[in-house]
Amino acid sequence: MTLTSTMLMSHHDTGPDKLVAFAVREVLLQSTTACIHRAPTGWSGGGEIQTSMESLANSCRALGGEFIDFLAPQLAARVKKVFVIGPLNPVLDAAAPEQGGERRHECLDWLDAQPPASVLYVSFGSTSSLRGEQIQALAAALRGSNQRFVWVLRDADRANVFADHGESRHARLLAEFTERTDGRGLVITGWAPQLEILAHGATAAFMSHCGWNSTVESMSHGKPILAWPMHSNQPWDAVLVCKHLKAGFLVRPCEKHAEVIPAAAIQEVIERMMASEDGLCVRRSPR
Repeated sequence: MTLTSTMLMSHHDTGPDKLVAFAVREVLLQSTTACIHRAPTGWSGGGEIQTSMESLANSCRALGGEFIDFLAPQLAARVKKVFVIGPLNPVLDAAAPEQGGERRHECLDWLDAQPPASVLYVSFGSTSSLRGEQIQALAAALRGSNQRFVWVLRDADRANVFADHGESRHARLLAEFTERTDGRGLVITGWAPQLEILAHGATAAFMSHCGWNSTVESMSHGKPILAWPMHSNQPWDAVLVCKHLKAGFLVRPCEKHAEVIPAAAIQEVIERMMASEDGLCVRRSPR
């Protein structure tokens, strides 16, 4: 079962608490479910085998313990027991000494040179994508905000579409953008070490699509989220983060996914997180 943003809109009159409950329920329903088959005593190959469903959820009580307690009995007909075993990602200690033998990503060296809690990390995962017009608006917002940033612009966002002579359609944008933000930001067009970036002391917040893995990784490293949900369970994750945990701000509601969010609107929420008292309170809340 998958709850969608359409269902979220249809339940707009149920109140924020129930919406958050729906959000946590979505997390539980999308967790890994183990089937345990138990044979009746004396079973020799005939008759029915009793089946017990047990759910392993990549979550933790800090993210939604009260709602998990509330919802688990309601899932009893489908799931015998819910085991909350997250976060499944490693929780890195930025102050720990580096392990030898592995080459360090260059973005971490760049982060080392930045002031504490001064950098916005921007990444929308490996499967979500933005339209070309939206990429331009986001670039303008990052430039206009005057905030430090690390922006992961993968092929999913760049669409890997080439103009004549094999030139990426965003090559000119990236060249101009990099020149105009030189020293203040870093654009990564390949793989990025997300956990290390989130654990780094220079990183202040995470602009994310709110996939559950990214959400758990961000919260477990004490970094608030600028939520930009796009599909699947992401709207529910955004509700959980912004409405219940109060550990982020919504950039764009999912029901406006067909619209291009103007640069001014994106810049406003970036500045709210990175350069206001309101944002400072939120940046302290996930810790």
